[in-house]
Amino acid sequence: MSKDERKEMIENIAERFTQMDDVDKSYIAGYMAGKQEERQKWEQQGKTAVATA
Repeated sequence: MSKDERKEMIENIAERFTQMDDVDKSYIAGYMAGKQEERQKWEQQGKTAVATA
C-alpha cells in the first residue's frame, strides 16, 4: 500500500468516525483505550521478564 493510499484510507476512516453518533464514538474510544491498557501490561511484563532473566 502506497503512502498516498494509506493517507486516503485514514482520511476516509476519520471522516466516517466524525459522522458517527456519540454512543458509537464512545464505544470505539473505550475499546481503543482498553487495547492500549492491555498493550502496556504486555510490555511491562516483557520488561520484567527480561530484567529477571
